[in-house]
Amino acid sequence: MGDDKQPEAPADESKIPPLNPEDPLFGLTDEQIKESLSVFGKNEIVIPETPLWKLFLKQFLGFLPILIELAAIVSIAVQDYTDFGIILAMLVINACLGFHEEYKAKKSLDELSHQLESEVAVRRNGETLQLNVKELVPGDVVLLVGGTIVPADTQWIKGDTVSVDTAPLTGEPIPRKYPGDHGDIILSGTTVVAGECYGRVMRTGEHTEIGNAQKEIMADKTVSVVSVFQKKIMLVVQILVSASFALVIAVLLVQGLYYNGFQDNVSQTILDALVILIASIPIALPLVL
Repeated sequence: MGDDKQPEAPADESKIPPLNPEDPLFGLTDEQIKESLSVFGKNEIVIPETPLWKLFLKQFLGFLPILIELAAIVSIAVQDYTDFGIILAMLVINACLGFHEEYKAKKSLDELSHQLESEVAVRRNGETLQLNVKELVPGDVVLLVGGTIVPADTQWIKGDTVSVDTAPLTGEPIPRKYPGDHGDIILSGTTVVAGECYGRVMRTGEHTEIGNAQKEIMADKTVSVVSVFQKKIMLVVQILVSASFALVIAVLLVQGLYYNGFQDNVSQTILDALVILIASIPIALPLVL
């Protein structure tokens, strides 16, 4: 069963225009609409746009990608073109896989916000209008019928007991009844399955439950979450790479000074040390993490 907890109300919910006491279905007046719009803003969830090229270049940053790039630089510096080609291919494959996953997540967020881009019947100044759902403000009276995607968190005020598919938010396979055991607030992003009713818009945009969820997703995207397994693997990698650096220095000192490598064959001495360095970098590791 899904969580029945309602989203936290914004601090200024008391500023929502009240229903007309003589006719609850009269709707908002022009003055009330302007006031509510200035307080709550448009009914939309703002998603910061990230250019695709930035999303792709982001895949080349981080501890492991930089290690792989270092290996590629070393390979081309010693003219080992075979290793350079393999390392470069692995680097590009890693970047493409990471880009593909992030692009799918971005498209999912876009689809979530596009659900709000439709029209709904709204009562304003005693008349019924068809408006884009982005123009809704708290206090608006909307008509919800079968097949309508609820455009904002809406309080049932008059009409049938409606069946609402809440699966996108709660995962429940059976539609909920409103008003009923779950209260009278029909959440944004759910779909009316049967019946029709009038409802009063209570929360819009980022104040809705689906808006809060999307904000949390966007916050998670800005924080790098590393599993315990990944932390342990990275610790092992850092130890191995550090040990390899120490071994490289030891090879340079022993072969260069003790065996006169710096005098007899400088390039071979450096190449031997770089081979150890390249071999210590786990080029394929990002593919399995």
